[in-house]
Amino acid sequence: MISPTPLRLRPAKEYPIKAGHPWIFSNAVDLEPKAEAGDLIEVESFSGQKLGIGMINPKNSIRVRMLCRESGTPITADWFAERLLKLEAMKLPFLPPKTSAYRVCHADADNMPGLIVDKYSKVIVFQIHTAGMERLKDKIVEALKKAFHPDAIVERSDVDARSQEGLRSLPAQLHHGTVDGPIQFMENGVRFFVNPMEGQKTGFFLDQRNARIKLAEFCKGKKVLNLFGYTGAFSVHAALGGATEVTTVDSSKSALEMAKLNLDLNGFDAKVESKFQFIEADVFELFKKKAFKESYDVIVCDPPAFAKSEKNVSNAIEAYANLNKRCFWMLREGGILVTSSCSGRVSEEEFRKMLRLSAGNTGRDARILEFMEQASDHTEKLAFPEGRYLKTAILQITRGVTEAI
Repeated sequence: MISPTPLRLRPAKEYPIKAGHPWIFSNAVDLEPKAEAGDLIEVESFSGQKLGIGMINPKNSIRVRMLCRESGTPITADWFAERLLKLEAMKLPFLPPKTSAYRVCHADADNMPGLIVDKYSKVIVFQIHTAGMERLKDKIVEALKKAFHPDAIVERSDVDARSQEGLRSLPAQLHHGTVDGPIQFMENGVRFFVNPMEGQKTGFFLDQRNARIKLAEFCKGKKVLNLFGYTGAFSVHAALGGATEVTTVDSSKSALEMAKLNLDLNGFDAKVESKFQFIEADVFELFKKKAFKESYDVIVCDPPAFAKSEKNVSNAIEAYANLNKRCFWMLREGGILVTSSCSGRVSEEEFRKMLRLSAGNTGRDARILEFMEQASDHTEKLAFPEGRYLKTAILQITRGVTEAI
């Protein structure tokens, strides 16, 4: 049900919305009708021009998130199904061949604020971050059934981001079908398992697909260290690329067990082959203890997000610097560092500056082979730069010293 009284913007505040930005901030609102968090509401300019339908939250500085640019459109399960199928059709041509796992819907950047939809072969995993989408959940589940006819639909709304909308984190829930264990999918012909009921995000880091595929090009005959390795996706690509030794580090025992399964799935025997090593530990603790006494040809450093709010940015940059200084130190001259930040509040320029300083502090010099962002199915909308979050630099050490930091 759409509120009959529209929200009116202040003069000239309609231009970002017309350009495609999905958010309306509280300071852009001239007249706000009485509404509850999650209500659907018509939005109009100061002059009365209808701009579409949004989801309001009176307690949030992001007052409205735009859902539909056609005023008066009924927001039904059929409407969701049509939108989701259009999104999928736009994204499929840009996926690598033999890839059966991808992001169908990337929330605000795909004009579906607060809704994440990932597809793992015939299983759909969705996540809801906003009060508006929470109110529309039944329609979303019905739409997922109509659009994709999946074997199962899993909800993974177990994220802290929901608290910003006044929502509590929910345990993993099965809305349709059954999930008896890990599900198999393909990424550029490489096979992986994912357990959608457990683990981080929706079970897998689909946004790093391009970096994983690129990594394989640098690994033939190389000694590789994968930090924050999770379920071993980078490790599998490194092994298939011809690495002679692959060490995977993660603090989760279950994640490392899945990493072994993923290696086995691709023709290796992770428990028997001596070239595979698995370390169950916190990376920061290992670095604090100076546990790594040897050097590597390739290091992957893909840590979790450190800056979940603006006040955390300086601490996050310091944490990234400490990690990357250690990585620079452990790399041989000519070695490759694949290093990432998934903190959207840390800008690309701040990330690049941190890398420059980290390299300089360890006496290293490096060249940028490639600088990558999230895979294209994790949409980066031109009018919504706030949706840009993942930054991955692939660097080659061109000069090194032998002194340890």
